[in-house]
Amino acid sequence: MMMVVALAIVRAISAQPASGQPTSPLSVSSPPSLPTPEGQVPTGNILGASQPPMPGEYSYNPSGRRDPFAIVLRDPKMGEENLSLPPLQQLSLTELNLIGIVWGGFGYSAMVQAPDGKGYTVRQGTRVGPNGGAVSSITENAIVVQERFTDVYGNKQVREYVKLLHAKEGAE
Repeated sequence: MMMVVALAIVRAISAQPASGQPTSPLSVSSPPSLPTPEGQVPTGNILGASQPPMPGEYSYNPSGRRDPFAIVLRDPKMGEENLSLPPLQQLSLTELNLIGIVWGGFGYSAMVQAPDGKGYTVRQGTRVGPNGGAVSSITENAIVVQERFTDVYGNKQVREYVKLLHAKEGAE
């Protein structure tokens, strides 16, 4: 008799009431999903799927406005690699080494060496560097290269670079 009572209690606990609510908090089940026809993707709440905005929600429209993350001061030459430039204009001034200066009836002339070991002869007015620099003067021990540029305030500026000819080691 005791066995029958225990069996009745177990059945009563596992049975659900007519309201459909489980009697135990651990026995919650999800509603059955409907089968989808073959070849179709279920249209439920999928991550990454775009949904139209809910009524009353704000939707940002950027048309007619400038990009707040755009670079304000953009160099028109920035990002352009013009491979049709001569080798001296493709190299920066810091990459060139002054290895010799020659003078004669024609004036001064200088020899610069590129990182790949090639040598180039420069005279006054020779274009050097990617920023439109030109050799402005050549002296007995240096060359001066001037670059014209526009600063952040829109003013035209001139920057001068001086490349010195180093004396041989051991010479006084």
